[in-house]
Amino acid sequence: MAAGAKAQLLSWQRLSRRLRLLTLFCVVVLVLCPLSYWFFEHGHSPDARSPISGYQWLFRTIFETSSAYKLHTAPGFVTYYIVRVAGVSLVAFVSGTVASKLVTTVIMKGKGMGSTKAKGHIVVCGWSSKGTEIIRELHAKEVEDARPIVVLANLDEDPTKTDHVEFIRGDPSDTIDLLRAGIDFADTAIVLADESNKSAGDHDRDARSLLTCLAIESINPDVYSCVEVIKSANRPHFARTRVNEMVVSAELTGALLAGSAVQHGLSRLVGDLVTHPEGQEFYRLAVPTDLAGSTFSAALVPIKQRYDAMVVGFVNGDDAYDVNPPADRALQADDVLLVISSNLGPMSAGKVNV
Repeated sequence: MAAGAKAQLLSWQRLSRRLRLLTLFCVVVLVLCPLSYWFFEHGHSPDARSPISGYQWLFRTIFETSSAYKLHTAPGFVTYYIVRVAGVSLVAFVSGTVASKLVTTVIMKGKGMGSTKAKGHIVVCGWSSKGTEIIRELHAKEVEDARPIVVLANLDEDPTKTDHVEFIRGDPSDTIDLLRAGIDFADTAIVLADESNKSAGDHDRDARSLLTCLAIESINPDVYSCVEVIKSANRPHFARTRVNEMVVSAELTGALLAGSAVQHGLSRLVGDLVTHPEGQEFYRLAVPTDLAGSTFSAALVPIKQRYDAMVVGFVNGDDAYDVNPPADRALQADDVLLVISSNLGPMSAGKVNV
């Protein structure tokens, strides 16, 4: 028998012995003792009027320093001493079991051995140096919809060191561990190129990310998944999965460096637009009621004056944008605008962060 199976069997046997002992205590203290008190005392004590009196005597006696009612028979005294011994043992047993369970739960949670109860949350699969920045951006003070974050990574300790992030220790490509992280109830999954295995190369890390994406999509096809791809040559493999977005590190970094060489300061501009907390960021803004029916060009000035925001396009669904649309495109009441602003404070209630 494998070592793990033996450990589980021993744990179950210990648990069974505890359950048998607890059951015995409960039967003796909660059933036999009150009935015995009534049986022996009801003809001798005015307090033992019915079996209910036996239960009243039992619970008072357990928590008081002496018998709740005066005893008149020798068997009644024997029953009293049994209650004193077994009752104290029962209380101590229950208290110890509860305390042990609480301590075990806290230790397991600190080591990432538990499971989450979150729903509508964000699951970060794998861990790398980018993880800290991702969490900081997701819970920046400017983000109004700061959803719970669960990190699932094959690490010994919580890499985030923050109270508002739940850590689950496990393999992001394993179905059981993904379920422990609540992927079946998650809203978004972020798959990082995992750096926990220092000896793994770029292709190995992409392969691990690909397996994670396949596992996530097989469990919850409705989750919005974003994956980091290291090698641009591996893009076609990820395209065959149902991931919603791919961020190819090599392409993005190379394009930004090349663009910055031609358009000086471009990297600072892009960094300012996609990061918090200072400078300008992208936001979504519901079309103001009085501007419905106006053209795109006609709405630019009023929105700038009211919200100090620059409109750059329309949001088409969760993952598509119409940037720099025709000037004569009409604004509909249910449209959502993509804007650049430094402050969400004065914006309408329909706003959400991009």
